[in-house]
Amino acid sequence: MTGTVPLSTDEAPATAQMRASVLVIDDSLTILKVVSAILERNGFDVTVARDGREGMQALRAAPRIDLVLLDFVMPRMNGYQFCRELRADNALKQTPVILMSARTNAIGDRFVEQTGAIDALSKPFDARALVAVVEGVLAKRAEAGDRNKSMPPPEAMEDEESLIEPPPESVSPPAKHLSTLGRVVTKIAQAIAPHVRRLRPADVQGKSLEDAIALGLEGDTLLEVIASLNDLDLIDVREIMSGSTQKLPLADTLQMLQLRRQTGVMTVRYKRKSLELFLRDGRLDYARGEGLGDEFRLGRYFVQKGWMGRDRLEALVPNKPEGKLLGEWLVEEGHLDNEKLERALAMQTAELMYEGLRWPDGRFSLLDKPVSPEAERARLGLGLSELVLEGFRRVDEWRLMADTIDFNAILQVDSVALGTLDDSKIVEGERAVLMAIDGKRSVREVMEVSHLASFDAVKYIYGFLESRIVREVKPKASRDKSEPPSTEDEKSAPPVSEAERKDGAGDQEEQGAATGG
Repeated sequence: MTGTVPLSTDEAPATAQMRASVLVIDDSLTILKVVSAILERNGFDVTVARDGREGMQALRAAPRIDLVLLDFVMPRMNGYQFCRELRADNALKQTPVILMSARTNAIGDRFVEQTGAIDALSKPFDARALVAVVEGVLAKRAEAGDRNKSMPPPEAMEDEESLIEPPPESVSPPAKHLSTLGRVVTKIAQAIAPHVRRLRPADVQGKSLEDAIALGLEGDTLLEVIASLNDLDLIDVREIMSGSTQKLPLADTLQMLQLRRQTGVMTVRYKRKSLELFLRDGRLDYARGEGLGDEFRLGRYFVQKGWMGRDRLEALVPNKPEGKLLGEWLVEEGHLDNEKLERALAMQTAELMYEGLRWPDGRFSLLDKPVSPEAERARLGLGLSELVLEGFRRVDEWRLMADTIDFNAILQVDSVALGTLDDSKIVEGERAVLMAIDGKRSVREVMEVSHLASFDAVKYIYGFLESRIVREVKPKASRDKSEPPSTEDEKSAPPVSEAERKDGAGDQEEQGAATGG
């Protein structure tokens, strides 16, 4: 299945005499678990670490590590920083490294060149590709002389920002816009002129002129004019930069804006969805969006954190004065305090950012214009690099889970396996999922009834399925197992449940979704 990481291969495990030790460093527990399972089933000894700092400790403590599989984006010490410290250690500097990242297309070659890494493996990958690369590198290492390969000294490694070229200012020449605009005007004139010429002088003063213009622009002619207008990319005098997120990835652009301590309002559009990001000195103060569904409503975070019951919130909403932001009104009325409101806004803003990072393409523009009053009051000051890091982790985990779970399958709890769990260690979200599983509901329905965010609900369901505490029964519908959502642009996005549409009712003004108020 494309984009999945199966837990086994059809190939025979490595023999005992070929057994090698591999250190896997990744901040995603899901990736660590799956990669470890693949390697162990193919005869490798596996050690895991959650970031570069923990990886260096494991490397120095282990009696022997033959190979390191390394993620790039990690907290505390990322993959590049890990390699710099590794090459500075005379006892360990010859250890071979394979980059294992979703960003190999952007940084793979430069990472290998700068760090002395052996290869770069792009996420998501399948089991056979992983095993083939690992075995190939170990075989090359076993060749005479390969162990003494010259590694770049740490002082020769450039700053990690150099791995990604900053996005260029994407401004098209004015002449292009004027030419395109001229073609649009000519097309309109040619469409309506024949109908206007048929009018008598007396008709020009009446409704007949309007009818003639409408007749000229009806049907295919109007569609052609609209298509021509879509070619226009008129420059806003306040525009700082703009471009395609397919050519200039949003994550790279945001990191560059943080480095330059840029201030402005960035709009990101993908099909019918859009985000508005309010930046101040290279940090994110606030985000809001349109067309994203109701799981981003601010009220959901009040309920999720246990600060307010769902029934109570829904009872209060009708009393909110028109034009008042729900969160601020709840604080004024004494139902919440400012600290809780700020935390909820930070959670909402972060999840909106994660949503934008999953969009496969689109357009962005950064304008030098005043921020909204809500952003000025919020002033969250969230770090863009931290948000991008977490966003990439979620993208990796969602792809893995969405390709593994049949969203139409009925879920059933294995009571025997459940009885082996320590009840005191079951977190609130896990408990909500278990209570929603009744042997009749599909995955989608369990997500809805659990009242959790889609990503969190799927994460808990995936964990229960992997640990055999929950199992899939026959699907409710005859849809392909590998097809979670129904539309192309949703295939990498969590489905929005009906419950999530309700759990912030009336919160349109301050949700960062729907109205964007």
